[in-house]
Amino acid sequence: MKRLKRIAAALLSVLTAVLLLPVQAYAAGSIELNRDMSLTVSYVDGKTYLSGAQFDIYLVATVDECGELTTTETFSLFNVDIRGKNDEAWNKVASTLEGYILRDKIAPTDSAKTDAQGLAVFPSAQERLTPGLYLVKGQRHKQDGTIYEAATFMVMVPGIDMEANAWIYDVTVNAKFISYPAPTASLDTSTRKVLKVWKDSGHEQSRPKEVVVQLIRDSEIVDTVTLNAANNWRYTWENLPGGHKWTVVEKEQKGYTVTVTQEGITFVVTNTYGGSGSPSGGGGSGKPPLIQTGQLWWPVPVLLAGGLLLIVLGLIRRRNIGDEK
Repeated sequence: MKRLKRIAAALLSVLTAVLLLPVQAYAAGSIELNRDMSLTVSYVDGKTYLSGAQFDIYLVATVDECGELTTTETFSLFNVDIRGKNDEAWNKVASTLEGYILRDKIAPTDSAKTDAQGLAVFPSAQERLTPGLYLVKGQRHKQDGTIYEAATFMVMVPGIDMEANAWIYDVTVNAKFISYPAPTASLDTSTRKVLKVWKDSGHEQSRPKEVVVQLIRDSEIVDTVTLNAANNWRYTWENLPGGHKWTVVEKEQKGYTVTVTQEGITFVVTNTYGGSGSPSGGGGSGKPPLIQTGQLWWPVPVLLAGGLLLIVLGLIRRRNIGDEK
């Protein structure tokens, strides 16, 4: 009986170890960090290649061989949770970090312009890319009487091929964009709004009495406003000059992570309570795991663990039957 207990204890230890394995590394193997990698941004409007458009990339977090992310020193200053769970979450991360990039005039990690086939290839100015999570930001581009505004997005290098269950070291992505005719006359004025949303149920006592929000035109701070209960945590800017890219950023709040999304002409600034100190994913000490959209490999370690558990139960049952005989 003691021997059986030792076997059961050993199997349970193995089960525990399997459950603690990084799921991503288990699925596709370790990342070859010293391998050359590339990122190609494809910029095409139907059958029209958008050439001469500039894209800048920013290394937000490095990745280790097990797929864990560590925020870089520059981006660890901001209370932004970089753990995207799906495309919508990644888009929120990108739009939020873009505001801080513009406000603080953060220099890109690398820059490249699209060629005649609408392709911007990285590394461009550097010898090699550092494995990690990148923010990709396109500059406004004019071609054939049309203005193109590329959507800012996040991308992992290397990526992962779910069907082949393997890391992709040469990543290609298609840039999304909005387009509109280039203006030929004076532009109309614009209106922008900001709305503060709190996600801190049960921790309202930790909420600051006011927050400071800055309005950015292209890459310059043009106004600073204070939001509080007196103005219902909202503000409206009117008669803004047209033809510019507008965004907002919030000055950092301790204990809260922040996301900034745009809904029409309204910027929604959401603060989520994360306890005291640096929020998970926002500080350099945190190591959020790499999460790939659509990752289907999570059942593998779970099923393996379940199999080991059944073996333990089977051994115990067999021993009990033997004792009864």
